[in-house]
Amino acid sequence: MTLKNTVNNRAGLFAGRAVTAVFLCALLLCSFAPAGVRGASKASVKTKATLMFTGDLMCLKGQQYDASTKKGFDFYPAYRYVAQIFKEADMVCGNLESLISESNPLTKDQVYENNEPQCNGPLAYLDALRKASFDVLVTANNHTCDWGAVGINETKKHLDEYGFLNVGTHFEKSKSTGKKGSEAGPGTEDRFVIYNAKGIRVAILAYTHLINQRQKMTPEQMDTMVHLYDPEVVKKDIADAKAAGAQFVVVYLHNGTENTEELTKTQIDDSGFVAEAGADLIIGSHPHCLQKCAYINTSDGREVLCMYSMGNFVSSMARDINNDTLILKVTLTSTQTKDKTDVRMTGASYIPCRVAPKAGHSFVVIPILKYKDGSYASNSLKEAAQRISKIIDGVIPERNKTTENPQNKSK
Repeated sequence: MTLKNTVNNRAGLFAGRAVTAVFLCALLLCSFAPAGVRGASKASVKTKATLMFTGDLMCLKGQQYDASTKKGFDFYPAYRYVAQIFKEADMVCGNLESLISESNPLTKDQVYENNEPQCNGPLAYLDALRKASFDVLVTANNHTCDWGAVGINETKKHLDEYGFLNVGTHFEKSKSTGKKGSEAGPGTEDRFVIYNAKGIRVAILAYTHLINQRQKMTPEQMDTMVHLYDPEVVKKDIADAKAAGAQFVVVYLHNGTENTEELTKTQIDDSGFVAEAGADLIIGSHPHCLQKCAYINTSDGREVLCMYSMGNFVSSMARDINNDTLILKVTLTSTQTKDKTDVRMTGASYIPCRVAPKAGHSFVVIPILKYKDGSYASNSLKEAAQRISKIIDGVIPERNKTTENPQNKSK
């Protein structure tokens, strides 16, 4: 044995003894640590996902004229400023309140029927929604049947082609598939869809009380192609979604009265039932204006956030109440331990927005940001922010995001 080896072996022996001593000290310290500290050492993994929701994605006559170009249509300018916000989300969902049916006239080219506009947009509208980062679109609303079964079939075909998960309507022959729901992508014919947001399985369901053009559908088509609100069906759909692995359930309800902030008894009763049935978040549409929100307390001890109406997210309607809008931002936290995975909504806030002219376009969704000195870019945006805040009434906070005031910066 050489000296070199002897020295090295000795150094290794001393190092081994030192490690043993450190281990024993650590063991003694842990044994005297408070129970809560010792418990914290148990392995758990937390994952957070950000979801964003909007109200009605309209594609009305004025919007179509505004988006007209020499080559067709470009609707993306309407979403340019909120697209940056949507990039922060792991999932973006909205209510598509328009058909995309090339076999039928566009809204700008046809007359009213039964004193109601028939909503139909060009394929380019989906280009804008995809570019703006929408992931899921709900299709159960009062304009769903504006062009009958053909309109529904063509709209769903295009939504699938563009890769949007979509829920609320079915292809005409979907009854034969026998599916209840799945986590598949485009082409599914399900009562619900499940979106994987950073490993958290979010189910989206959609129902409507109202249909404008029922006469264009046969009773069988209406029964099999459209998600009409039925309490027992909703209850079963939510149970099926959870059985399929959904960890958070979002339900869109299309009901209420247009152009008023007043809630109807139907809105209140239906939302209460849906919360009891197991929904974790309820989003209302149809009034075309923002309405109050509230937490609904369920008999099993849950608090379910209900946005009774998210209003229009974008439209060419003229009233102030039609153009005040918001983005709902929800944070989900998944806590995974050895024994189970627990998913909870750990945050909810809103980003106020206003549809207004900007950069040469008439109907642009503008996020309302407050400058660090408390001012706004214009009085109209300030007034819109105040109206929105009054409706929300502190139930959920405004997202606290400020920026430099360019006027102050130049001083």
